[in-house]
Amino acid sequence: MSPTPLEAPSYVLWETTLACNFRCAHCAASAGRPREAELTTAEALDLCDQMATMGVPAVGLMGGEPLVRRDWTRIAERLRERGVEVGLITNGWLFNDRVAAEVERLGICQVAVSLDAANPDMHDRLRGKTGAFKRAVEAIRRIAGLPLAYKTVITSVSRTNLPELPAMADLLFDVAPGFTWMINVASCHDPGRFDPSNLLDEAGFLELTRFIAKKRRECRGRLDVTGTHDLGYFSTVFPDLHNFTWHGCVAGLETLGIRSNGDVTGCLVMDDSFIEDNVRRRPLAALWADPDAFAYNRRFRVDMLQGACRGCEHGDQCRGGCRDHAASFTGSMFDYPFCLHRLERDGLLEGDGL
Repeated sequence: MSPTPLEAPSYVLWETTLACNFRCAHCAASAGRPREAELTTAEALDLCDQMATMGVPAVGLMGGEPLVRRDWTRIAERLRERGVEVGLITNGWLFNDRVAAEVERLGICQVAVSLDAANPDMHDRLRGKTGAFKRAVEAIRRIAGLPLAYKTVITSVSRTNLPELPAMADLLFDVAPGFTWMINVASCHDPGRFDPSNLLDEAGFLELTRFIAKKRRECRGRLDVTGTHDLGYFSTVFPDLHNFTWHGCVAGLETLGIRSNGDVTGCLVMDDSFIEDNVRRRPLAALWADPDAFAYNRRFRVDMLQGACRGCEHGDQCRGGCRDHAASFTGSMFDYPFCLHRLERDGLLEGDGL
């Protein structure tokens, strides 16, 4: 059964620029230089108005690195003036006292900082910038002192930094009280930056699962540890891994991704093949309302499932897990590689009770 999309996206993730002062190995967008023909300030402000008129309740500003874009405060201010909640996702390098004051002035509700290791040298290496770890931790400390509704640290896990997670938990337990620690599985979008052999395998995925399940219990009340949409699904052995209930990929149903040149996808981690249209050609509301858009989710049928997902009793609800990870790991957006339900069914989680 095809899910019914909302009248407006419940959340829009907006890549305001692809320009970035880092060169992260796992970056889904291969950020660094700006995209060709990025939206002008006038176009960006018009897009803010379009989203507000549609009734979009919340927008996350990211990049690249959003703080590199000189008019980021004007964009955030326009959204806030129109009643839209605003979040900011940053690598922390430019998050100084002045930026922290702007965040408070603008009434931004969330700031998320990326941190990929407790070892400074490893984080710097993964992020392609000497001193990145120091700046990220400084940013986290600043955020801790701000009156934000949501304070977040985001970690992308590969074989390289999987062993770092226990030390990271200790670090964040100390410096990030009241934060949410969102842990996702790194995928390979640019083999020139990220060696595919560094992707988690089944054993690594299970190690990460066990870690999140354990830390959600141990850190509760001090640090909110959660997996993201690429971790799951339908396990009775590990029923508590997220701050949400999984009901399938929500790209194009509840969420929207907008690139800095105006291209629109259901989710920003999706590649060029998922581009629906561009806001310079069509108003965002018309694009969202197009019955032919986001067909992979809006016109989903259970018989579209492939590989190990075909015939699953949860297929109608799960719909094949995270689209990006399914496509990245198996080549099919309807065949998820590391499903906990399947591993449990096959007896690979026996003795894993917490």
